[in-house]
Amino acid sequence: MHRLAIIPLVALLICSCNTSDAALGIDGVSEKKAAGGLTRVDLGTLGGASSYAAGINSSGTVVGWSETSAGTTHAFRWSVAAGMVDLGTLPGDAMSRAVAVLDEGTQSGGQILGVSGDNDRWTPVVWSASGSISALPIPLIQNLTTPLPTDFNARGDVVGSDAGGLRHGWIWSESNGKYDLTANLQGGSYEGLANAVTASGLVVVTTTDNTCKRAPPCWRTYLWTQTTGYHPLGTPADDPEASVAGLGLNETGTVAGWVGPGATVGTIPYRWSAVTGFTLLASYSTGSSAYGYATAVNANGTVVGADREPTSGSIVASTWLPNGAIVRLSPEDPNPSVAVAISSTGKIAGWAAMSNGVNHAVIWQPSSQTSGVALRPSASVNTDAYTPRASTASAKCLADPRSISSRQALFSCVIDADRKR
Repeated sequence: MHRLAIIPLVALLICSCNTSDAALGIDGVSEKKAAGGLTRVDLGTLGGASSYAAGINSSGTVVGWSETSAGTTHAFRWSVAAGMVDLGTLPGDAMSRAVAVLDEGTQSGGQILGVSGDNDRWTPVVWSASGSISALPIPLIQNLTTPLPTDFNARGDVVGSDAGGLRHGWIWSESNGKYDLTANLQGGSYEGLANAVTASGLVVVTTTDNTCKRAPPCWRTYLWTQTTGYHPLGTPADDPEASVAGLGLNETGTVAGWVGPGATVGTIPYRWSAVTGFTLLASYSTGSSAYGYATAVNANGTVVGADREPTSGSIVASTWLPNGAIVRLSPEDPNPSVAVAISSTGKIAGWAAMSNGVNHAVIWQPSSQTSGVALRPSASVNTDAYTPRASTASAKCLADPRSISSRQALFSCVIDADRKR
């Protein structure tokens, strides 16, 4: 039996403290006051139109990808000291993107995980702290065509999914090879995804399940280790019709993701732990109109993701405090945005729609960590992000449950939308 705690929507009074929401423009980087003592910083681009943040470490180093002035898409690393740095590609490749970064204090010292290739031909890669790139010899699962790594740890475990019509989640290391986490699930599953791995090798896995009757297939989420195998999270209140997707995982084994949709309840973000079971988190809307999801959770239980704001109709970047209360990260910005990563120190990374119809990688960080710090200018910065405008081409990705089945599904959706822009 899984314990269920439903946190009601909390009306939060956020003090603006008479601070203007206009861009501060510190050294050419657009900076805006956000909620709860946070400041939003626009990281700019590598000279092109759009950029996206995908990961952040405890030092505040951000990784992701950006369009370049040449029209290609390249992985980047951003830091306060260096600004946005182009990580390049494998020789002969046109494109790359980065999805995760290790802490600098680990044995692997700030390594970055990603892919290099062109359109649907990708090679998993790792960049060293110095920026050199190496291909990872991860074989494809039979009959699948596209390897998409999602996360890794300092001991060399990499998790991700292979795509090709359907998707299979996996874990790989040089010492143990590749293990198909979807095919080896007891009872079998024909589609699944691995979204995160801890330093000790604990993996969060989401797979399809045919036991639900109302709208099969549904999603089920498991924690997996090499020694203990699969541990099912189950469903809130043991509801056999609920879908449960797990996108985020912290070092204590706490999972974050989304539940639903059901007949009377929409898509709802949750936080799960072995001690408390499921905690359904607050949304801006209620009932079947609710739509939100959690993408990441840090060590103290703070969750980030996005939720539909009913006044603007936009999916907007949000955080859920350890007590379950929801906080909108950019409360005066009506445009679409999403938070996809949070560090141990509370810095949050994601992206937000600009007034010119593109997305920019952004971070939200405690204002005290920004004050007095000179941020390096980025190649391209739009300082008018809070002007209301029509949604970006990729806004539909934030509002489609199919694109939030995994972090890589969301990344792939926005990349495809930009390609067709």
